[in-house]
Amino acid sequence: MNTKKVIALLKANLWSLLTLVLSLGIGGGAVVWASGEREKVESTLAERAKVVNQLDGFHRGNLEVSIAGTNIVSGSGVPTSELIEQVNAQVERSNAYAKAFVADAESFHHRNRKPFNTELFPEPPSSKREVIPETFHGQMASAYAQLEEEVAAVKPLGEEELVDKLRARRRMYLGGLDEIPQENLDDYRVALSEQRVSSLRDRAMEGGVYLDDAAIDFPAYEQTKSYALGELYLWQWDYWIREDILRALTANNRPEGVFENPVKRIRRIAPEPIAAFQGGSDQPGRGGMGMGGGAPGGRGMGAGPDSLDQPITKDLSYSLTGRQSNGVWDVRTVDILMVVETARLPEVIDELTRENFFTVLDVSLTPVDSFAALAEGCYYGSAPVSDVALRLETVWFRSLHQDRSKATAAGSTDEFDAGVGAQVSWWMPTDLRKALGIPVTDPMGDQGMDGGMTGPGSEGWR
Repeated sequence: MNTKKVIALLKANLWSLLTLVLSLGIGGGAVVWASGEREKVESTLAERAKVVNQLDGFHRGNLEVSIAGTNIVSGSGVPTSELIEQVNAQVERSNAYAKAFVADAESFHHRNRKPFNTELFPEPPSSKREVIPETFHGQMASAYAQLEEEVAAVKPLGEEELVDKLRARRRMYLGGLDEIPQENLDDYRVALSEQRVSSLRDRAMEGGVYLDDAAIDFPAYEQTKSYALGELYLWQWDYWIREDILRALTANNRPEGVFENPVKRIRRIAPEPIAAFQGGSDQPGRGGMGMGGGAPGGRGMGAGPDSLDQPITKDLSYSLTGRQSNGVWDVRTVDILMVVETARLPEVIDELTRENFFTVLDVSLTPVDSFAALAEGCYYGSAPVSDVALRLETVWFRSLHQDRSKATAAGSTDEFDAGVGAQVSWWMPTDLRKALGIPVTDPMGDQGMDGGMTGPGSEGWR
């Protein structure tokens, strides 16, 4: 209906209608009455026309519905009950997809990992406090040895070992003589040089990558030293970091020789220490993360979310990714020093980013002096190689540090993000959780049931 035409028609014929009424014998007051009625009629018609126009606008208006940035409804019309049901169904499908995505990410990241000694964390039984830490140290040492075997690692040929091989060759060359005849000195020098190269080549053929002792900075256990639980747990966490990095760096290596492999040598894998943790670690800080308190130069938690339902904030002053530690994950940077075939460095970086939630932040290259490498006991082959200093950003979900077999939540079984009301059982001890800014609600504090016997200020234990 065209309301404008209706109003115009009524206005045009209003006086004709009134004249008809007066001609039918209405009294003298009819003129006054008619004037007032005209105003009422015009006002009523205007209001009704306004409502009709609004309804017409609803019918013709644009309707846009987006979920997670994707437009699912686009057009004109009125939201009907059927349309609302369709939107609700799409929302449920999107939520199911999001939960499945998070579950896949969690599985990819966790890999069914748990501490090597589940009796130790978050707090050992009182009857075993004196023996479990040393047992745990032995388990860690065995795990590192197994990891080195898995990646086919060999040590550079040490100077003492090389000298022993040269002395053996000298004795063989001398036979029963006391000294080398003058006329045989040149041949003798050539023989020793060949022995040196041969020894280096033989060592290079014993594995797929040289692994320096400094690459795995795992401290020896000291009977007289007191260890905070958080410090021992950091040994476990650092192992997980090195485990993933070593597997990534050697993913394209063959175990039968260093020569053809992209990564020739791993000098160092150093996870950045947690500056806010003062649990007895002797490691020097390199700026530190300061995750709990947001220390200057560190990677403070900022105003990050406590769940994945909240927006993830970024701060590009920290790094090119802007990632910060928050209530969902912790960010730990790792410094890596290694020798890589220069032309294959992109291949190595690609493997690092595939292994876990890793991002390369910085890379620097320095050509390797082959003669200096030989003096260090390493033979890399004929391809040009470079010393590579790489800074890696690693992201670790906090759910990794939870005993997920015991995790429960109010009305939910979602172990990744249990939400408000969740009852979480932690592997991570209380002292380290406090340093990371993770709320500790145990009313008994550092002496609580949940593993805080060696929190900040405690005397530690052996």
